Amino acid sequence: MKNKFHILLMMFCVALLPCRAQMMKPSVMVVPSNAWCQEHGFMMQTASGASYPDYKAAMNGSTDLVNMISKINIIMADRGFPLENLENALKSLSSDDVERKLYTDAEGNSIQMSALDEIYNSAATDLVLQLTWKVNRMGPKQSVTFNLQALDSYTNKQVAGAEGTGPPSFSADLSTLMEEAVLAHMDVFCDRLMRHFEDMREHGREVTVDVLLSEAAEINFATEFGDENLQEIITTLIAKEAVNHRFSRAASTETMLKYKSVRIPVRDDNGMPMDAYSFARRLSKQLRKEPCMLNSKVVAKGLGQAAIIISEE
Repeated sequence: MKNKFHILLMMFCVALLPCRAQMMKPSVMVVPSNAWCQEHGFMMQTASGASYPDYKAAMNGSTDLVNMISKINIIMADRGFPLENLENALKSLSSDDVERKLYTDAEGNSIQMSALDEIYNSAATDLVLQLTWKVNRMGPKQSVTFNLQALDSYTNKQVAGAEGTGPPSFSADLSTLMEEAVLAHMDVFCDRLMRHFEDMREHGREVTVDVLLSEAAEINFATEFGDENLQEIITTLIAKEAVNHRFSRAASTETMLKYKSVRIPVRDDNGMPMDAYSFARRLSKQLRKEPCMLNSKVVAKGLGQAAIIISEE
């Protein structure tokens, strides 16, 4: 009798597994859009001359922004999406990390992690929701027009969007006007998020992996190791580790190989989220073995790009 009970219990647990997998949703973080930050003067310029939204200044300088992000967070949480709070992500960063030198490319240019890369890397969410809104005033009435763009935080590609204008009101506060504008569009928006996430679970998420040779390396990509040269070995490793062997080669040089649209698992063998850095670490460990026996280090540029720098044999 006990054996029958245990068998039934195991069958019940197994039956629940697909349901649990189906219920898993992508994590999200809501941020003000570039356009909103530009319009309201919340931009920062790095030493290299690039301009990025200054999220910290925006959160400190606009109570309306804090309230609007809080409202979207509540709406997404009600639909079961795991959330990362922008304020918490900002707190985990030091001012010295806003622009960090990582490595040098074949032409000697410094490759840097932008302010956005730093924040996305700290939050490590699947999707970033960029919010824009404006208040419409019609005599004593006002309404809110919003635009919500969902970006894959690994590729910065837009995967979903929603926009609309809520009904005008004489007395509703700004966050209530936002809620009334957003709610009519959220079911379709969330369905698109889930379709993108399910595609990633099945086919892998996209990342970019660069392989570079340092000045200390006494080899090149044409160096033979047994029956293959180094470039062939690296390409074979990428193909082996990528989901369904999916990747593409970008324009490369004598000292750098570039692999784009590399499909990596959403989670590793231990169930932990995988990013470009952890995937590149796998490759780096393989290069240390026979036949190559090469030392290398791995550096990250945000969640979706990493570089393997081969130093010496």
